[in-house]
Amino acid sequence: MNGLAGLALKTLTGVALGAMLVGSASAADLAAPEPAVVAEVPSMIDVAFGVAGVTDYRFRGITNSKKDPAIQGYAELQVADWFYAGVWGSSVNFPRPLSDPSMEIDFYGGIRHSFDFFSIDIGGLYYYYPGEAKFARETDYWELYAKPAVSFGDFGSITGNIYWTSDFVNLGNDALYLSVIPKVNVPLAAFPDLSFYVSGELGKQWFDKSRLANPRDYVTWNIGAGVTYKAMTLDVRYSDTDLTKRECALNTGVRGWCGDAVVGKISFDTSLSKLK
Repeated sequence: MNGLAGLALKTLTGVALGAMLVGSASAADLAAPEPAVVAEVPSMIDVAFGVAGVTDYRFRGITNSKKDPAIQGYAELQVADWFYAGVWGSSVNFPRPLSDPSMEIDFYGGIRHSFDFFSIDIGGLYYYYPGEAKFARETDYWELYAKPAVSFGDFGSITGNIYWTSDFVNLGNDALYLSVIPKVNVPLAAFPDLSFYVSGELGKQWFDKSRLANPRDYVTWNIGAGVTYKAMTLDVRYSDTDLTKRECALNTGVRGWCGDAVVGKISFDTSLSKLK
């Protein structure tokens, strides 16, 4: 009996030790679980900003820098992918006897959102020209705008522009600008960091002639191409209007500001969320 008891005791002891070892291994595995994957919640607030250099600052086909280069930049607060407000500035050159401001500053804001392939941007902006000559009439004014757009995935998009004011260049008269901007993307699989595009704009500016001295409605257009590398874009385009030199002088005070031009632009655009 003692021999059988001793053998049984040894067997039970071995089983107990084996169970303890197996239990210890399982506990060790459970003590180091896989880290939980936490989905990153997009920020409700972002700030976009950028700078650009242009060979000629053209506004609706008419030079605002006397055909000289200009420096531009902006900062824009974006909230919940719906609301935005920003400020944009550019150097300008309006020679005497015009108002000769030190620069142009645009304050703007509105609602912008995308619904699958369709997007809409509705807002308003105020053109402010600080440092205008004391003898000249101030030309600050405001506009309301709407920019509907249809996207065709990676192939391109078509955007419309509608701008209206009842106080064009602070004269108290209506003005309307309509344009369409088609854009075609040119993907190159061999260069994943580069994206190419071809785009253009066809627009028309109308004026209420009741308070202006014989202004001329006119058509403007541009066409060009660009390449984007990460946050940088290089764009080159041809711009022109249908205004004669005499009509240009009636609209702007300068005969040669409305002719054709080749305009180059290099820009850098990013946001705080992309810098994280």
